[in-house]
Amino acid sequence: MRQTVRKSKAECTGCGACASICPKGAITMQPDEEGFLYPAVDGGKCVECDLCEKRCPAGKTQAENRPQLFGAQNRDEAIRRASSSGGVFTALARDWLRQGGVVFGAAFDEALRVEHVGAFDETELAAMRGSKYVQSDASDAIAHAAALLERGIPVLFSGTPCQISGLRARLGKKESDLLLTVDFVCHGVPSPGVFASYLRELEAKHGQRVVHYAFRDKRRGWKDFSAVATFEDGTEHAGRQTTEPFLYGFLQNLYLRPSCVQCETMREGHHPADITIADLWGMQEVAPGADDDTGTSLVFLNTKRGRQAFERCCSQLAVFPVEDVQLLVCYNPSIAHAVKPHKKREAFFRRYKKKGFEGAYVMKLLAGPGRLERAAARLAHLPCGLMRRIRVLLGKR
Repeated sequence: MRQTVRKSKAECTGCGACASICPKGAITMQPDEEGFLYPAVDGGKCVECDLCEKRCPAGKTQAENRPQLFGAQNRDEAIRRASSSGGVFTALARDWLRQGGVVFGAAFDEALRVEHVGAFDETELAAMRGSKYVQSDASDAIAHAAALLERGIPVLFSGTPCQISGLRARLGKKESDLLLTVDFVCHGVPSPGVFASYLRELEAKHGQRVVHYAFRDKRRGWKDFSAVATFEDGTEHAGRQTTEPFLYGFLQNLYLRPSCVQCETMREGHHPADITIADLWGMQEVAPGADDDTGTSLVFLNTKRGRQAFERCCSQLAVFPVEDVQLLVCYNPSIAHAVKPHKKREAFFRRYKKKGFEGAYVMKLLAGPGRLERAAARLAHLPCGLMRRIRVLLGKR
């Protein structure tokens, strides 16, 4: 009897396509001990049709495309400052809503869990702006998007590359011309369970509930962004990229999903979406003097549909061509390469499973080696014969 979808758990991206595909509703996404969602199969409902495994996108190579590259900034500075990079997503979403479509993206719910939701008007877009450095649960959204497309309603679906692949797996050969997909250059997705545990630690320290969290607050600028937690009384806890524990751990790959290190098939010219968006790190090389530190997007137009959608919203954007993508890889390696897991990932999760998230422990774990550790490392690399002589000399004292 089937218990899960993938034979190797490390292959599963958690996209949720299988839960959406199952004709008997036998699959639900359940958290494992690291806090990541994986498919769990109800043996009483499963009829072993194997549709979940056959349509699962994990491990399948994406078709290569030849994207056109542009740099872009939303002309509305307020939108730009509220967005992770240059505000291109908002321009695309506004255009889609004007056509009577629905926009799907990641947003916080009232408990600060990240989930995929649908926006039917512009007032609902604000919650989707800004990065959410937590893997969202997209299984329900994939099902809802498919249902809307079947009714002839245009859908813009934004998410990680693996979530876009999950939506395409759900649609199969029925993919609609009414669908526009938007993904981003993904560093990797952290554990929702770890983030929830971190929020509990903040709330315990401050004695009140966190009501809002921003992973990419630009008060110090686009490049030197901060993470900011806002409490019920309006006070804030803010930290920079090397001082805020959860943000620092994410950027150091400490608690990313295991499958993130295998996603080479979704790099460079292999993105599954019509449009791919990223931060245009290296702006000073591409357009010297044009960077106002409020954010600039790098846009990959992967398909004809993506080019047409981008052209429709160009009146909202300041756009310029980008030619040397290899130069930008130096500033944003995730364009071309999957991340590597941190060597202390296992140590983190061993402690996390017992004590939950501990900010002080994370900072200690990620700190560089101290003087004694460096000395011990040097000793460990000495020739065996020399090490024996040192032990003999020490034993004579």
